[in-house]
Amino acid sequence: MISPPVELPEISSEEVEKFKENHNCENVHPIIGMAARFASEKGVEVLLNAMPHILEELPDAQVWFAGPYEHIVGEEAYFKRLEPAILDLQKQDAWKFMGSLDPAQMAAFYPNIDLLVIPSLNSTEAFGLVQIEAMINGVPSIASNLPGVRQPVKRHAMGKVIPIGDSDALSQAVVEIMKDKAAFQGDIMAIKKMYAPDSIAIEYENLFNEIMNEIK
Repeated sequence: MISPPVELPEISSEEVEKFKENHNCENVHPIIGMAARFASEKGVEVLLNAMPHILEELPDAQVWFAGPYEHIVGEEAYFKRLEPAILDLQKQDAWKFMGSLDPAQMAAFYPNIDLLVIPSLNSTEAFGLVQIEAMINGVPSIASNLPGVRQPVKRHAMGKVIPIGDSDALSQAVVEIMKDKAAFQGDIMAIKKMYAPDSIAIEYENLFNEIMNEIK
């Protein structure tokens, strides 16, 4: 399987630090990132239901939700249903909506989180590009056991795969990773090279040559 290319804008360490100053000046940890639109298929409630146990073990944990969340067409009722739990977490300073971030802001977002969660519920979810973006910044992922979503974690061993819709498993995985984050680090430079556009172009060129040789 040829992977999709993954490339984030190059930003300076000063820009990463400025993002931290704007969003985490008190240096709270761990920061649990989720990068998605607010939709039922993304499994937001799986993370919400996991948070009480996470906060028992990691009292300073905070979720950063990066992506559109207000007035999502077809998801208004879903947001309204989850809103009370979100408001409760916000009162505890344990949930922050980041809004839609542009590519440069996302490049600053990843180095400022401790792990990324992808608790998706939809079996048609494709390869998790956001996981690769996180991994090339040294950030492990927790992904649902869906065919496309689980591939980055299984391929690079930077994180955990959990049963679909299992909030208990998600909370346990968060705690496990945060207690030994070094155990979930991969070869970042190798991952970066593997998904670089030039590397992907070479793979397609090799595939094309193989097909042409078979035709001859």
